[in-house]
Amino acid sequence: MGLANRIASKLAAVVCVAFPNLLKKGKKYRMTGNPIRPEIATGSVKEGYKLTGFKKGLPVLLVWGGSQGAAEINDMILGDFESFTREFQIVHITGKGKSTSKKSPNYVHFEYLGDELKHVYAITNLVIGRAGANSLYELAYLKKPNIIIPLGNADQINNAEYFEEKGASVIYKKGDRLFDLAHNLWQNSALQEIIKKSLNQISGKVANEELVKIILGL
Repeated sequence: MGLANRIASKLAAVVCVAFPNLLKKGKKYRMTGNPIRPEIATGSVKEGYKLTGFKKGLPVLLVWGGSQGAAEINDMILGDFESFTREFQIVHITGKGKSTSKKSPNYVHFEYLGDELKHVYAITNLVIGRAGANSLYELAYLKKPNIIIPLGNADQINNAEYFEEKGASVIYKKGDRLFDLAHNLWQNSALQEIIKKSLNQISGKVANEELVKIILGL
């Protein structure tokens, strides 16, 4: 928990946390999970293919690194570009000011996606991303098999460890080849189903409902 949240928690009547190891002693602490945007699940497959120019066939891999961590992930994708684009159709959110000249019929990149992201999710089979709480709980809500590359800060490491412990994510570790992780996950349909079931168990939908109950009860 960051400094601002630690200070605010002292003044709060109820403190809701997204991960169990953030719980502290006292009745005011509640484990609720993280709220999500329900509209993220309202994307259109037709719009997703229109936006990307992709076609049904190869699996769609969504890759993003967030505002702070895009460069490292970008380098791993672009450094193994031929392998990735041979096996996947890739939607790559590179981050602001991080465009690329790489081209392939199986590759499209955007510096940022706003409301369009829901349409991309509608056609996405696998996700590679960071371990921010909001993003992880959206993956849980959508039940998207995923590979997580946490930033080196305590919050993201904690988030990633929780999802790994629950069987809800594959975690990239230093020395891994990112393409191999993606290839192996896509080839392992049984593991994908395990991840989907685990994600469903920690789905953000429950957090939304629980938070409303808590707020109305104050």
